[in-house]
Amino acid sequence: MSCLVRSPLHEKDDDMAQREAVFPANRQALYEKHGYSAAVRSDDLLFVSGQVGSRPDGSPEPDFEAQVRLAFANLEATLAAGGCGFDDIVDVTTFHTDPEKQLGTVMAVKGEAFKSAPYPTWTAVGVNWLSGFDFEIKVVARIPSGTSASVSRRNPPTMWDMASVGYSHISVAEPGRLAFLSGQIAASPGTEDTPKDLAGQAKLATSSLAAALKDLEATAQDIVMLRVYVVNANTEAFQQVGAALRVLIGNAKPSITTIGVQALYTPEIKVEIEMVVRLP
Repeated sequence: MSCLVRSPLHEKDDDMAQREAVFPANRQALYEKHGYSAAVRSDDLLFVSGQVGSRPDGSPEPDFEAQVRLAFANLEATLAAGGCGFDDIVDVTTFHTDPEKQLGTVMAVKGEAFKSAPYPTWTAVGVNWLSGFDFEIKVVARIPSGTSASVSRRNPPTMWDMASVGYSHISVAEPGRLAFLSGQIAASPGTEDTPKDLAGQAKLATSSLAAALKDLEATAQDIVMLRVYVVNANTEAFQQVGAALRVLIGNAKPSITTIGVQALYTPEIKVEIEMVVRLP
């Protein structure tokens, strides 16, 4: 029989890696009722659960704009409880029950929260159901706990102009050296026409991911996670996207999650792909 002796260094690492649940003031009971945390702090990163426009009793705010504003207010309160704010957000994912009709309202409220560049990365997803709500926003933020904790933004010229719509392609969280990419779609510099076929769109999206890897001086072996959203998905659709992904990742084996959704950024977009990269 053998035993493993823990060194002081390992004990220190274990202490630093502990999870810490975070709750905004006066809302902990609501989260405990449903069995999850508003946010979890892990080292210098804060992972925030999807925030919705819920009133103190948990019910949805009926007016859509008021619901979006309340979701951002609930997000701000959760960020503050974790020791950070909107400027510390690295990555944003928003969920919409009717993206085409709702996006204008969301963008107006978003502009009040993120007033100027550099902007966080962003992925917008159309869904069928949000537990009675019409908008949800989840984020990852960097907690500014020391001089080494920072977020840098990038919009490489080899990728389409995302800054013009108020977001960044890449957010790099220091000191952990994780790069979060906005969801990539069928867009590239100098290209206005979107391919109508899913395979063509997947090829353009993965080309943007490849451009990001090059800008980060990383390779497919450095990819930590890919999340793939496909509109009206079925097995054949995921196979078409999978062919483009195989060109991107080669023999690398990152974690991959595939999700079928009802809509994406605009009606013509059929696929969107998020990526997280550990920088070498």
